[in-house]
Amino acid sequence: MSEHLAFELRPLPPLPGEVTLLVKACAMEATTLGVQVPHLLSQLEGPRAFAERLLVIDSREEGFLRQHTRGSLCELRSEAHRLVGDGWIDRIVEGPGDGEAAAALHRRWFAIPATRAHAATGAQVASTLAGFEACRTRYVLHADADVMVGRLDSSHDVLADMVAGMASDPGALTVSFNIAKDHDRPYTERGPDGAWRTEARAGMVDLVRLRGILPLPNRLDGDRLGLPWHRALDRAVVQGAGRALRGGDRRTFYVHPPNARKRNPAEWLAVIDRIEHGVLPRVQRGKVDWTGDVVDWMGPARREPFVFVVSGRNVPPGRFRRCIESMVRQKGGPWGAVLFDDASDARVAEHFEIACASLSERCTVVRNRRRRGLLANLVTAVRTICTDPESIIVTLDADDALIGDRVLERLAVEYGQGADVTVGSMLRTDKAAHYPACFDRPRECRGGNVWQHLRSFRKRLFDAVPEEALRLDGEYVDIASDWAFMLPIVEMAAHPVHITEPLYLYEPSGTGKGAGRADREATIARIVAAEIAELRVELERGAGRLGARLPRRTGKQPADPCGWGSSGVGEVMFVVGARRRQACDLTRLRPPDDQPQDYNDGPCEGDTPLDEA
Repeated sequence: MSEHLAFELRPLPPLPGEVTLLVKACAMEATTLGVQVPHLLSQLEGPRAFAERLLVIDSREEGFLRQHTRGSLCELRSEAHRLVGDGWIDRIVEGPGDGEAAAALHRRWFAIPATRAHAATGAQVASTLAGFEACRTRYVLHADADVMVGRLDSSHDVLADMVAGMASDPGALTVSFNIAKDHDRPYTERGPDGAWRTEARAGMVDLVRLRGILPLPNRLDGDRLGLPWHRALDRAVVQGAGRALRGGDRRTFYVHPPNARKRNPAEWLAVIDRIEHGVLPRVQRGKVDWTGDVVDWMGPARREPFVFVVSGRNVPPGRFRRCIESMVRQKGGPWGAVLFDDASDARVAEHFEIACASLSERCTVVRNRRRRGLLANLVTAVRTICTDPESIIVTLDADDALIGDRVLERLAVEYGQGADVTVGSMLRTDKAAHYPACFDRPRECRGGNVWQHLRSFRKRLFDAVPEEALRLDGEYVDIASDWAFMLPIVEMAAHPVHITEPLYLYEPSGTGKGAGRADREATIARIVAAEIAELRVELERGAGRLGARLPRRTGKQPADPCGWGSSGVGEVMFVVGARRRQACDLTRLRPPDDQPQDYNDGPCEGDTPLDEA
């Protein structure tokens, strides 16, 4: 299968009259601007293009209103120039700091020579006005860099709608960007409480009309302006100088993240991704501020009998398409998929989205903006996106593939006979290898090969695994993560099954060998040792909820149970399923060098391809 794709590209048509995009950023967005700006451009451009895309930088570096993180203008400027180099932004506009430049700007707009760049309330003024003056078009769509834009229909021409709304009212100065609604609304100048106010976070301004009513009414408060620009414009509207409109088509909307919620950037970036994928929970409708927990946004839910969980980062296009096609050809009943792009480069991520589109309603696609690793992705998929406790979860690396078209049929046979977890088997591309599974006391058999592909299990088993079992030093296990979840799952299972025929095509990555072997072995030793004292109790509780019984066994790990040299594990407490007594030939268990080193066994660095990461 080819590793290359050819795309025929056509430029987006501009809008008659043309619109400039003005993104407003401050120093607190230094670490997230690289996500925010591509999000805004990807969501706002199409089916029309902006005449120009400007980024205006506010001069303040500290003392922010509702500060949620430290600010760094140096880092913000560095990220801004990177965005210019990558083609996301055309020009950077530096907002003036305190001094004569700010005073001259305020004199032009308010006839008040206030020297401070920010209003008495602390809100920025001078940077937005500098951005307006830098625009070369009549219309400007201004947006705070942190707003999240949703598109329920990519064909909706939101720019044309907003321009048409303003053109239909000769007195319209601004039109607010719509918020999430259940239905379309006509553009109006008044609401239940009177004239609409100007929307400062996201909206369109007719600069020709706005310049025609200058100066805007304002006042001096010491050496600062008493009102920010949008409140001064509200006063002009009240005095009859023009109108501010609200309304619009429900298909395009924005959500504002309050600063308090941005203190958890992982949740914020996760919601950005869900909005990009068309998710709009009921709790958000009618609200401008981000509402609901992250769980409310993690849809669409998967409740099929079989659910594939696929993760990958910078996977070559040919390999990923092979993975997708191996799922599509499966027979054996309904299935769904949760697919994670784990912070791939932009071009690879774009291909990922295109390839996933072939699955249509069968899949939930998640694009991480920052790498999280296989186990973190698996936790999100199983515990948040999958909702049926009886669903059978099948794990699949994005650069691997299922063998043949009857994998699900084969799994269905085992689960129909009472299995609650299956392991095996896989075909390696580098050598012939067989991994006999040992389900009785797997921790005494260096994992008993229960980590091997193909892995499947009931969702309820994974749900019963305590968080402590999945983490080391407070973080989800990243190296040998398959050991971390498969060992406790097998220990709780009532009927684990080893499938000996190859169902899974595995291409080794090499991670965990050479210089990385020592770290991998140390991690495996900690996982096998079950160092968390509470793990045994939690596993027993989980097994109790599942109707299984886990007798306790306390003892010393054999010095060398499999003949590979001391593991250095020492005194440990084991949790074993004495209800099963499957024969385990320890002499056939493979040594560490023969065990697969998956993509998620180690961190990915920079542009490293998946099969090398």
